[in-house]
Amino acid sequence: MQLLHTVSPDEDGLTLQQLLRNVLNLSARQARLAKQQGAVLVDGAPFFSNQAVRAGMVVRVDLSGYDAPGVWAHAPLPPVQVLYEDDALLAVFKPAPLQCHPSPSAPGGSDTLEARVQAYLNAPAHPVHRLDAETTGIVLFAKMPFVQAHLQKQMQESLFQKTYEAWVCGIPNPPSGVIDAPIARSAPESFTRMVSSLGQLAVSRYRVAEAYASAANPAQAVSHVILTPQTGRTHQLRVHMAYIGHPLVGDRRYGTEECGTLSELLGAAHHQLCAVRLSFTHPLSGQPLTIACPAVFSMRMPVSLSFTALPI
Repeated sequence: MQLLHTVSPDEDGLTLQQLLRNVLNLSARQARLAKQQGAVLVDGAPFFSNQAVRAGMVVRVDLSGYDAPGVWAHAPLPPVQVLYEDDALLAVFKPAPLQCHPSPSAPGGSDTLEARVQAYLNAPAHPVHRLDAETTGIVLFAKMPFVQAHLQKQMQESLFQKTYEAWVCGIPNPPSGVIDAPIARSAPESFTRMVSSLGQLAVSRYRVAEAYASAANPAQAVSHVILTPQTGRTHQLRVHMAYIGHPLVGDRRYGTEECGTLSELLGAAHHQLCAVRLSFTHPLSGQPLTIACPAVFSMRMPVSLSFTALPI
């Protein structure tokens, strides 16, 4: 596996070491080992770490030395549903209520998505992001720390785009908009979040795709929405939709009593949220990459309960 990078005009004059660490996001250890192993070439030839690179030069890093296959002993685990895989990345579908990573409620050795991925790869798994246990959809893993760091830097710079689909209680008005509301913990040790002027910047976009009202009780309405977070706060979409008065169907943490009644009618045992699309720049090729999957929900669809479709 190789990383190719063409030095841009903005990078002209950087030392090779600066390029490896600050542009290509290799750790100090990775950069040092690559140089020691002769795995770094500039325009096909060895290059000193303190030597300046020039615009147009091509830097090649052989990453094969970072592959670390090993024996990952696990009890038999369910297989992963692979959505995309190459030498650097693995994207899988996470069902609910499977946890992504080990936690106090799922200690090491438990059945988690990370454990399933490790068993599939027979190698370390480096998670790029996570989903709540009850959220379904795409989770991306890197096959080496360098790729993980590169993608997480894209997330910090808002270059990593996520799209979700959800079912929410009621019908948002207007049918599309931006929710710009900072999010903080509800208490210092609490996992629950809330909108607070003292919180961190949090911005989400929403768009209603379809809406339904109960024929028997028109006050009971539900909407299928497309959600695109612009930031990445814990529980952001759940908090934001509850903040505008339309909590996710099945959300016991942020839902209202009325939404709980509707959730029971729809048979939603947990919140209905699915990560359906990821778009980012591939860390090795530098090309844009989009990974998508169909939305998966566990509730009964409104049309099966004699709900009437409404115009958006």
